[in-house]
Amino acid sequence: MANDAHVAMLSKGVAAWNAWRRENPDIVPDLRRADLSRANLREADLCGALLSKATLREANLTEANLGGAHLVEADLGGADLGGASLDLASLSGAHLHRASLSEAEFFRADLSGADGPQ
Repeated sequence: MANDAHVAMLSKGVAAWNAWRRENPDIVPDLRRADLSRANLREADLCGALLSKATLREANLTEANLGGAHLVEADLGGADLGGASLDLASLSGAHLHRASLSEAEFFRADLSGADGPQ
């Protein structure tokens, strides 16, 4: 389950979230199973975040940093990942149906068992 304090911090907006991440570089954000549907996470620093089984349907993740994030079985249906960095991310079993992946970077990402954007 997600850490309620981490979800609350993210709900304050990307600017506050990114500032918190800079001030707390050793904290691994725990957003597992969080419902972030339709969230505006444009340019959010989600590097290394635990997002397994999170719901990110139709979320704006444009240019977000998801490098090394754990998105195992996450629901990214209809999400905009344009220009996002997913280098070394684990997307095993993730749902990417109708997701926009334009210019997203997936260097050494694990996409095993993930469904495609179609």
